Amino acid sequence: MPNLAQKISELYVNLTGIGPKNGKGSPHTRVREAARPAGEQADGNDAEYRNEFTKLLREKNINIVYQPVISLQTGAVTGYEALSRGPRDSFFYSPLNLFQHAEKTGDLYALERIAREKALAGISGLLKKEEKIFLNMNPQIINDPLFSPGGIKDLLAELQVAPEQVVFEVTERTSIADFSSFRKAMGQFQRHGFLLAVDDVGAGYSSLQAVAELQPGFIKIDLSLIKDIDKIPVKRVLMETFLTFAEKTGSKIIAEGIETAAELSCLVEMGVPLGQGYFIARPAFPPPDTNNEAHHYLAEVPGQLNRIRAGRMIPIGSVCEKVATLTPGALTREVMNFFARHSKVEGIAILENNSPVGLVMRDKFFYQLAGQYGFAIYTERPVSLLMDTRPLCVEDDTPLEAVSQMAMCRPHNKLYDSIIVTRGKTYEGLVSVRGLLDKITSMQVETARLANPLTGLPGNRRIEEELLGRLGSKKPFSVIYADLDCFKYFNDHYGFERGDLVIQMTARLLCQATEKYGAPADMVGHIGGDDFIIISMPEKADVICRNIIKAFDEAITEFYDPADREKGSVPACTREGKTSCSPIMTISMAVLDCSSNRYNSPDELARSAAELKNYAKSQCGSVYVKERRHGGIYSHNGRSGNLQSGGPAGR
Repeated sequence: MPNLAQKISELYVNLTGIGPKNGKGSPHTRVREAARPAGEQADGNDAEYRNEFTKLLREKNINIVYQPVISLQTGAVTGYEALSRGPRDSFFYSPLNLFQHAEKTGDLYALERIAREKALAGISGLLKKEEKIFLNMNPQIINDPLFSPGGIKDLLAELQVAPEQVVFEVTERTSIADFSSFRKAMGQFQRHGFLLAVDDVGAGYSSLQAVAELQPGFIKIDLSLIKDIDKIPVKRVLMETFLTFAEKTGSKIIAEGIETAAELSCLVEMGVPLGQGYFIARPAFPPPDTNNEAHHYLAEVPGQLNRIRAGRMIPIGSVCEKVATLTPGALTREVMNFFARHSKVEGIAILENNSPVGLVMRDKFFYQLAGQYGFAIYTERPVSLLMDTRPLCVEDDTPLEAVSQMAMCRPHNKLYDSIIVTRGKTYEGLVSVRGLLDKITSMQVETARLANPLTGLPGNRRIEEELLGRLGSKKPFSVIYADLDCFKYFNDHYGFERGDLVIQMTARLLCQATEKYGAPADMVGHIGGDDFIIISMPEKADVICRNIIKAFDEAITEFYDPADREKGSVPACTREGKTSCSPIMTISMAVLDCSSNRYNSPDELARSAAELKNYAKSQCGSVYVKERRHGGIYSHNGRSGNLQSGGPAGR
């Protein structure tokens, strides 16, 4: 993993020119050097600042403001970052001055303790169950004897905040000298449920090493990489690299410093899950709501993503380009001059009252003029005499695949003509056939990249995207979580190769049942290992589950040796080291009905599914369990006449 971090870092330095130069340190080092005059000024007023700082600590005069971290798919707030400020209108109002002075005077532990306690107290009662609080921490704090999981859990219990809601955010103020010790110390916190984030990733080498060494739950991408990401392709390449890294390590990306609508739109389209920045909300107390402009934009995202992600259908409007247009009365020589000045433009849309009435393609235009009398006849006459009056026009929400099919069905002499994109019959832009095919190819590559390598089914990132789209659409759907029982013992006994065959067989059965009995837009995904997911419609879930159970129970015995098949079990060693027997594998499924807008996020849905699936696995044989509408759950083994009820009360 350090090699991957090093490659990302080298790519960042090579493509942006930001990084250590002549051995003089990281960008953060150079920023601190640039800020040195402020530090020198502080030295000049040392006694005054010491007195002021001592009073600040004694009176705990630290102000906490909170900045929302939101889902870029749903717009929902997922947490808040707590930011410390000294007294307003003082030298220590700046957090940089505040914490640098504390390090200098040896008061860092005390300052961080005050900031941490005030941040937690300030959010108490305001933090929803599914939201998290991000607390900045200097890596040196692990040496503070009062910084312990037990002490913080006691404080959280008083404030009614769960450890799972607290994310310690490792900042760049001080690099980590000993990753082994830091990992060990933070491991104690993680075992108690606390989470870890690495801040300022992409701003320097140390943060990349921290990501590789610590494998945090959250990776916060530095604002220097987010700024103008909509305009600078190299930054998008880097972000895609980080997204791939996060997908493979189970982390979540948070884009920091989002300051414009264009940056937000670009990040949403790229599939970045979380973000924060001034465009979304400035830090404030009490914790602020999302800004109106960002709120209105993000309110439309679920519907947009639902259309876009149905089978990875990207709307044509997302790839069209604004190209200069002309009116039907424009003279042919004007078109000639335009093509001469813009050598890369392939076509021009001809508009009347901002609605397309024709198209002029460069190659055909000059071919017509190249005839014996073409130039003499048309030069001073309107371009309407040469334009194609029946070009391919599509609405901006038409999926790329549909546009591609329409384009390829045109007459041979129009196959490579540009496509006019409209919104409500009003001109939006042009898409070249080359641009269309490039985008479709990149989509196919992306789909393959995000697929599980063993089964070829969509992996976790695609599953999360699909769930976000379904949740955002507010339309009813069902989720079926499937898990194999006793797979571990089978794998231990027969080896990984045969275990992989069982996984592939299960994937085939799930796909076959879903394709035969489900709806056209259903999706089968591979979460990992022997865990699968099916996203279908409520009225389809029962028949899909029954047929999966029937097919699985018929097929699974063929993977056992005859002797084991006859006994109905294989030798097994429990986690306690005791010898036992494991029965023939079965399949357990949990069915969640998502028709009542009960779930706000994939994580919330997954928690309920895990609880239900645990109950399913406690039953004998292959079974699926389903939530009752009014308490309890249904348990069904897939065969008619065997419907039972039970499970946790109030389910």
